[in-house]
Amino acid sequence: MASPRFTLYKHIKIGGTWRYCRAAVAVNNKVKPHIVVVGGTEEKHEDGSYCVRHKNQWIGVGNDPAEALRRRTKLSEQENPARQTAPVSGAATGTPLAEAVDIYFKNLENRGVDAETIRCYRSGVDPFVENCEKQFVQQVVKQDMLDFMGWLRKQPLPKRRHSNPNRTYYNKVSYVAIFLKEFGVSRLLKKKEYPRYHKKKIVAHPEEELSVLYEHANPDERFLLDFFIGSMVRDEEGYTCRYSDLTGVTLTIRGKQHKTRTIEISPRLADAINERRKHSKSEYLFINRKGKPNQHLLRDLQDLAEKAGAKFHTELHKLRKTGASRRYLAGVPLPTLMLELGHESLATTQDYLADVRKEGEAKKAVAEADFIPKPKIVKKTETAGD
Repeated sequence: MASPRFTLYKHIKIGGTWRYCRAAVAVNNKVKPHIVVVGGTEEKHEDGSYCVRHKNQWIGVGNDPAEALRRRTKLSEQENPARQTAPVSGAATGTPLAEAVDIYFKNLENRGVDAETIRCYRSGVDPFVENCEKQFVQQVVKQDMLDFMGWLRKQPLPKRRHSNPNRTYYNKVSYVAIFLKEFGVSRLLKKKEYPRYHKKKIVAHPEEELSVLYEHANPDERFLLDFFIGSMVRDEEGYTCRYSDLTGVTLTIRGKQHKTRTIEISPRLADAINERRKHSKSEYLFINRKGKPNQHLLRDLQDLAEKAGAKFHTELHKLRKTGASRRYLAGVPLPTLMLELGHESLATTQDYLADVRKEGEAKKAVAEADFIPKPKIVKKTETAGD
């Protein structure tokens, strides 16, 4: 992708703390004197000095706005001599990319979008803006998106055993597309032009694997297994479950996109939650050492698998699939499971549980369907004179 753009900031003091804030840029590509963007809002700060952010380095360019802009332009031309800064025409106006980012994420916060979702969006939007050559968001075209996809593929991949890089590429490009759409720039890529990936298929734990985990689990780890199998919650839903969410054997779940649902759990799991509540000072079922919701339950589960010497892969989603599979085999109707799993449609639930069969059922069906040619019997004919 094109060389990273030089972004102008101002190093100012806010509330006794020194911070780097993006310099506000007018539609004519001029710096607004001593105006910076703080939390999506423009504020005037005459103290401090201007800096240029480039390749994770800060380059001081003085306190005069005009001089700071001139030096930033010079640095950009030195980095890429073939690229000249042309005057902005009347048609090339709009929202500067740097300002658009601040506005976009500030609006997400105002809408109550959770911090984890914002962090995911930033993983795609921030590097796109940092590397895009365009000054205004309205100038972004299809080639900018394709260049970003190429840049992503050149970045070092995290060393994770069960990672899906192509899915990560798809997610980040999608985050950028959502960001651009907020400013009227849409449909730059066709559906078939997005990164392609193989959809991850989650398979439930058979009883043999569950036995391995339970045999080596301490009381807290056993409760973790019981809860995620018995409630079928998603990872992030389990982090924030509260004791007050349980009424009898009905558990209230705060799902994705602020959608609430209820799940009926077994009396045994309900008793375990109530017993755990007697010895806890927190409102949350799973807490870390600081008393806050524990968001490292996956690590706890995989530590248990390592301790047990498990030869199979486990994750919280596999526990959710295990719970759903066991209920399905026990006769719970698909429409009920759709509601309890928090799926948007029955088709999603059918696809999710399409591989679930009773033990031995598939082998028996395959054996019965196997075609075995029968030997041809030749009848012996009588000859004359016999």
